[in-house]
Amino acid sequence: MLGFLGLLAACGSSPTPASPSTGNVTTSTVISGTSAATEPSATVPPPQTPPTQAVPPQATPLPAALVGEWSASTAKSGALELVLTADGGFHQYGGPIDWRGTVSVRGARLTFTGTDGKTSTEEWSIKGGTLTLAGITYLRVDAGAGALALAGSWMGLDDIFETLTFTENGTYERSRDNGSAITGTYKVQGSNLTLQPSGGAATTFAFSIDNAILTLRTNAGSVQYTRSS
Repeated sequence: MLGFLGLLAACGSSPTPASPSTGNVTTSTVISGTSAATEPSATVPPPQTPPTQAVPPQATPLPAALVGEWSASTAKSGALELVLTADGGFHQYGGPIDWRGTVSVRGARLTFTGTDGKTSTEEWSIKGGTLTLAGITYLRVDAGAGALALAGSWMGLDDIFETLTFTENGTYERSRDNGSAITGTYKVQGSNLTLQPSGGAATTFAFSIDNAILTLRTNAGSVQYTRSS
């Protein structure tokens, strides 16, 4: 008797190969070398930080000694005017110059920032009623600062032999070339100037300062002085 395999052979059929089991068979991936070959990943650039915008310094209130209108005379530009305001603004003009913007102070330096974006940092100092800025000497041309506008020496225009000197602490001296002098105290109230000589009667003048010219007025007339320091 033919066995089962013989019977199949006799019938011309081959046994159907067994299908691989789908049971608990562990499959593995053959890795060439020591690591799997992988597609190179694209390098992602780090996020770009936008550049920091420079912020112009904020103007700070100026010292009271600086606030006001100042005038200078230069060989290059001729008459030069400088207006400094209490809220940190400035306007410089004269000849070909017309510049305005904000100004801040830091110690002995002033930084001017124009509305055109240009900046300039200069050293400054004040002695009496004289402002020295960038090597240029400015004189007060306003009476708004009262005693500070007067501080300094004034030479008589009507009498060139007379010099009138005011200090910032409220004293004055009226001297002449022959060595004689009268000293005393002074007081400013608005546009009025009162001179109180030591041991004498007080005199009150209406005063004004225009282009470094000091004018003192009374009912009897007026006298003028030009700033000498």
